[in-house]
Amino acid sequence: MRIIHNLSKDARERIISLLLEKRSKKELAEELDVSPSAITKFLNGLTHPSDKTIERAIEIADEEEKERIYEIIVEDIMESLEEFVKNNYSINEKIKNMITRSF
Repeated sequence: MRIIHNLSKDARERIISLLLEKRSKKELAEELDVSPSAITKFLNGLTHPSDKTIERAIEIADEEEKERIYEIIVEDIMESLEEFVKNNYSINEKIKNMITRSF
């Protein structure tokens, strides 16, 4: 999914945290094909999950988790768009209206 590439580090960390609500670090690491120490590094902000790891996270998530992950993704992308619009005053009004209609 192309949109995954644009996720913030915070959103990636939130997705990992969400999956840990129902799994141990060891179990999640096995499911994501990463080491348990990688999970710890993700949670401590020392590194962030790759696009591939986030895509795998979506694959292993149950339906409730997927819904919550999609909410995290949409919120993060919307926040990015809002920040983009606020910080780019030269964007013409038509584009601003198109983007802000979604908020």
